[in-house]
Amino acid sequence: MQASPESGVALAHLSDVHLPLPGRVDWRDLLSKRALSLWSWRRKRHKVHRPEVLARLVADLHAAAPDLIAVTGDLTNLGLPVEYARARDWLDALGDPARVMVIPGNHEALVRGAWETGAQAWRPYWLGDDGGGFPWLRRRAGLALIGLSSAVPSAPGRAVGAVGAAQLARLAVLLAQTRKEGLCRVVMVHHPPLDGTVRARKRLLDAPALRAVLAREGVEMVLHGHSHRSHHQEMATAGGVAPVIGVPSASATHPEPAAWHLYRIAPVPGGWQIALTARRYAAGGMETSHIATHHLTRAHAAP
Repeated sequence: MQASPESGVALAHLSDVHLPLPGRVDWRDLLSKRALSLWSWRRKRHKVHRPEVLARLVADLHAAAPDLIAVTGDLTNLGLPVEYARARDWLDALGDPARVMVIPGNHEALVRGAWETGAQAWRPYWLGDDGGGFPWLRRRAGLALIGLSSAVPSAPGRAVGAVGAAQLARLAVLLAQTRKEGLCRVVMVHHPPLDGTVRARKRLLDAPALRAVLAREGVEMVLHGHSHRSHHQEMATAGGVAPVIGVPSASATHPEPAAWHLYRIAPVPGGWQIALTARRYAAGGMETSHIATHHLTRAHAAP
C-alpha cells in the first residue's frame, strides 16, 4: 500500500554499514590515511562488522516493508572506487532510488577527493527531487526529507565532519519553504549535531552553526549515525522540541549490537505523532529493543 499524507508513512533508518573490504587493496591506494584504516580493519574491525549480521538486519527490514529507507553514511571503509561500486550493488538490492536515500559519512571522504570520485556511483540515491545535490530535498507523503553531507577529509586519528556555510544557508531556505508547505521536516546528517554525543576527535566541527539554523527555522526530527550507538536526545527549536536520534551500526557486534529503526510518522491534530520501534540483532534473531512515541505540536501543521 502506498503511503499518503493522511495515513502517514513508515520510514526505516540504518547507518554505518561498513561493507567488507575487497581481499586485496592496491598498494598505490595506501599512500595516505587509508593505510592506517586498512590496518585497523584487518586487525580488529573486520571482526566487529559482520556481513551475516548485516544480511539478517536487512532481511528484517525488508520484512517490515517500510515506505522509505534512509541510510546515513559510512557504507565504505577506505572510500575506494571498488567499495563505492560494491556499495551501489548493495543499495540496488536494498530498494529503488525513489524510496531509498543515502548521505555520505566520514569514511566516504577518508582522503581528499574520495567522495568526489565515488559519488557518481550512488547518484540516484542522493539526488533531490529537483535533481540537485546537498542539501537535497525529497517530498514524500507529507514529509520533507532533507539530506546533508558532513563528509570531509580529516587528519589521521580524526573523524570530524563539517556541513559548511553553503549547505547551512540552503538548509535554512529549505526548512522555511517546507514549513510554509505544512510538511513534517526530517533532517539527516552523518555526524551528531548535539555536543557530547561523540568524542571531540569525531565531532561535527560546525555543530553550533547547524543547531542555530535548526533552532531558528524549526525541524521535526534529526537522524544521524557515526557513533555506532543508540542515541535518543532532543533539542529545542522555535517551533517546538524535536527528537534527535542516532542508530547503531547496521553490521556491528560491538559496542552495541547492530540495529535499525522504524519510524511511523502520522499527522494528528496540531502536529505529528512519530512512533519509533528499534530492531536489534540478537543471537536468536532480531528483537525489539526500544519503543517510543513522540508527539510533536507544530503551528504549521495542517489542521
